[in-house]
Amino acid sequence: MFSIVEMVVVLVAAALMTVVGIKEDAAKRRNQVLTAEGQNEAVINAALGNWVTKNYAALTQNGPVDVVPPTDLPTLDQLFTQNNVKQPHANGPFWGGTYVISMSVGPSTCSVGTGDCHVSYVLYPSKPVTRGGNADVIGASIIAQAGGNAFGFSKLPNPGTITGLNGSWNATNPLPGSPAGAVLATNGPTSDGNSVYIRRDGALTWTGDQNVNHVSLHNVHNLDAEGTVSAANIGATGAVAASGAVSAGTTVSTGNIGWPRVACPKISQITGASDNSGLMLSCQSVSGVLQWMPIGGPKLWYGYTAIPNGNGTFVPSPNCPAGGTPLLVVTGQSMYTDPTAVVSYPTAGSGPWTVYITDGSGNIIPGSAVATSFCTY
Repeated sequence: MFSIVEMVVVLVAAALMTVVGIKEDAAKRRNQVLTAEGQNEAVINAALGNWVTKNYAALTQNGPVDVVPPTDLPTLDQLFTQNNVKQPHANGPFWGGTYVISMSVGPSTCSVGTGDCHVSYVLYPSKPVTRGGNADVIGASIIAQAGGNAFGFSKLPNPGTITGLNGSWNATNPLPGSPAGAVLATNGPTSDGNSVYIRRDGALTWTGDQNVNHVSLHNVHNLDAEGTVSAANIGATGAVAASGAVSAGTTVSTGNIGWPRVACPKISQITGASDNSGLMLSCQSVSGVLQWMPIGGPKLWYGYTAIPNGNGTFVPSPNCPAGGTPLLVVTGQSMYTDPTAVVSYPTAGSGPWTVYITDGSGNIIPGSAVATSFCTY
């Protein structure tokens, strides 16, 4: 049997153990809540980084800005509605106050032309972490550690400075009175939209030569070049324009969209005839009107046929592409006739032809000539 004194001792010890257990459970629960708060702020900070990336061109369009106006900054609700965060967040921590976002563009010497502007921002609760009315530096450190390397907190004996984890960076305490226990997150120097990646909105220009490692570029709208464009093959369904020389080591192919005497858009453009015959056309000014015409001119000379005598010589017709009209010119070389008579070279047919040499009376006479066939447009 226990004495009354022993029972009292046991009960007191049990009560003390219960109190200690309650305190430990409360401390554990508080640490869990503080850790969750740090993770929550890390999500918001990452969302701000996404927002800056999407809005980098608009933020930097005027060069350096000491303080971006609050009206140009996103709210937590806007971060959610613009899909930067996947679910809505409360606008403040559990101990009170609100989340504050501040942003600037710098340095003061940066410019849009050189593309060296950086967007810096900070996210912090408007009240320090407290416990029992006093600054809770340990609680602030738990939040910062849960948030990651972008987070820091103020501590004694120098609460005016926010120190990043492991002393990696410093910032000025933004809270009035510079209290200990202030928690602050920042994007840092490498996540401000001005990164090593090519921005999809075109806000930054390249600063060096690019090597795409033999991969293809598809759906390119326009391709402008100040220097040389070299390619094993160039295929284009539209226009290829160059202010300088275009050289090809093998062949140059064009579309087949032209037709002789049909209007064309721009002087000196070149295309093939639409009958796929291979006839090349250029856009020429004909009596002040731009028309597709054969590059060799309106008459393309094809064949030469000797006319050895006046009794009738067969001359084949050229195969005129793109609707050309076959015609013939006969030039005399020698003949014998009455000096007072007229020498003629009559032809029969519209291609092919039969060519004669006659005198003024229409009589066939000895002689020779050359018949030159051509296509006219």
